[in-house]
Amino acid sequence: MLAGCVRRYILLVPLAAALALLGCDNFSSDIAAVKRAKTLPGQSNEELVMDLAGARASIEWTAERSKAYDSDDIIAVTAEINRLGQAGQRSKVELVYLHNRQTKKVSFEELRLNGARQDLLSGALNLMFLDQFKLQLQ
Repeated sequence: MLAGCVRRYILLVPLAAALALLGCDNFSSDIAAVKRAKTLPGQSNEELVMDLAGARASIEWTAERSKAYDSDDIIAVTAEINRLGQAGQRSKVELVYLHNRQTKKVSFEELRLNGARQDLLSGALNLMFLDQFKLQLQ
């Protein structure tokens, strides 16, 4: 009796785990596609993020289905840069890209500095100032 229960348990646990994994989305290919894409001429998105990060920063790439679009094929990929300056100043830069799985296109969606969404002009200026003072922040 006990042997039959153990045998069923041994067979059902891997099956349940495999089914659970099938329900999970894997966004690694979306992140890889965004990293390879060139939103700016001559520089991949990964190179841009690495350049913005500098020496004293950590970078985390995440992805999820876009909440702004009613499509399972549009994935929002975020590059989060956490920078720490010598005086202890912390700044967080988030670059959000969209990857369309059907068309294989990547586009830049938005920029957030310390959690605040930036419009195109002020975001570009703030990034320029952050980049200009990167040596002081490092």
